[in-house]
Amino acid sequence: MRRLFVLVLVALSLAGCANAEPQADGLRIENCGNTEVFPEPPKRVVSLNQHATEILLALGLGDRLVGTAYPDDLAPPASVAAAYARVPLLADQYPSYERILEAEPDLVVGGYSSAFDETEGRSRKTFEDNGIRTLLLSESCAANPAGMDTLLSDIAMFGEVLGLQENARQVAAGIQQRVRAVEERLAGAEPVDVFAYDSGEQAAFTLGGNGVGNDALRRAGGRNVFGDVPKVFADVSWEQVAARAPRAIVLVDYLAAPVQSKQAYLTGHPLAAGTPAVREQRFSTIPLVELTEGIRFPDAVERLARDLHGA
Repeated sequence: MRRLFVLVLVALSLAGCANAEPQADGLRIENCGNTEVFPEPPKRVVSLNQHATEILLALGLGDRLVGTAYPDDLAPPASVAAAYARVPLLADQYPSYERILEAEPDLVVGGYSSAFDETEGRSRKTFEDNGIRTLLLSESCAANPAGMDTLLSDIAMFGEVLGLQENARQVAAGIQQRVRAVEERLAGAEPVDVFAYDSGEQAAFTLGGNGVGNDALRRAGGRNVFGDVPKVFADVSWEQVAARAPRAIVLVDYLAAPVQSKQAYLTGHPLAAGTPAVREQRFSTIPLVELTEGIRFPDAVERLARDLHGA
């Protein structure tokens, strides 16, 4: 166990997203600018975004997960679907601070930084002032582009915090194995220029270069045409979309912005319609949860590889 713990600390340090140090008063975690000390593994956890919830369930948190919120789709992976269905849904979007307190958590996990919105009364400090620890997935605060290494680092961190180190090792190994298999199949393939369309009409809300989704595209043999934008997601102009001439388009699908009308909108758009992707009707649909930091990362890589290269 000591050897595993040392390896975890090395992985966290290399990833640059989180750091864990054993202290006399417990496990000390440096996470997104906050220091959290865990004298013992949390017993009651609330997770405020679906992709974070799926990570915790994959690690085997089970009945210790006492609440979730803000689902992005209605189809969790089969490996966690039954457990996900048993977790109380606190709200369809973000619950109030008071609603979260009703679940009596000793740890609140956020998938996006918006989970801890100070203007909504849910800042990390507000929770901590009430004796509730908080953790945030590192994609939301990484100073450098996040990717699979960020995800693996967070899985190791949660494994340490929750006392589920062996489960974390197995989950991480499974992710790496699946992604490596795709990369081996695509060795030597010419990357395909891709535009990811999330939403927007006045401007296009798209995938930038700092998120896990950009890394999924890269590993699947794609080249994000807005990979030079230093954000996880960003607004870009339609003139930029046209100028960068994507050869394929990823339509991002989630409950708040379903995909049904997006392809039709792009097909009828005076600028987007002229891109090679739209002219050739080369579209791929990807759930938002697959393009964010979570256990569906290999699903995204496999799906994109099939759609872009037939591999």
